[in-house]
Amino acid sequence: MPLFLSSFIFDKGEYDDDFYRLDGWIENFTKTLTDFIGMESYTDTASGRIINNYYWRSREAMEILMTNVEHQKAKQQNGRWLEGYQVIIAQIEGAHNHHLSHPLANYPLRYSGIPETSGQ
Repeated sequence: MPLFLSSFIFDKGEYDDDFYRLDGWIENFTKTLTDFIGMESYTDTASGRIINNYYWRSREAMEILMTNVEHQKAKQQNGRWLEGYQVIIAQIEGAHNHHLSHPLANYPLRYSGIPETSGQ
C-alpha cells in the first residue's frame, strides 16, 4: 500500500491572530485523521523559505484535510499571510532509515526486484 507526502513550501508574510487561529485548528484537525503519520518542518536560513512535509497512509486522508472548510478558508486568504507557496503531492514507496527519529522510520523501503547495493 503506498504512502503519500504533501509538501507545503512557502515564503512567510505577516501573520495575524486569524492566521494563528486557523493554523492551530488545521494542525489539531490533521492530527485526528486516522491515516496521518506525522509531519516535519524546515526553514532555509538563507532565504527564510519554509517547507512543511506531511506524511500519509492514504490519499483519502490527505484529501479530507485539503477539502476541509477551515483549510479552504486559510487557502482563500493565503495572500494575507504568505508571499507565495507551492504544494507538492508525491507517492512514497518507503524510506531508508538508520537511527533517525522521523515520521517514516517505521516504513521501510519496498523493493521492486532491484537489490540494494552494499555500502549505501
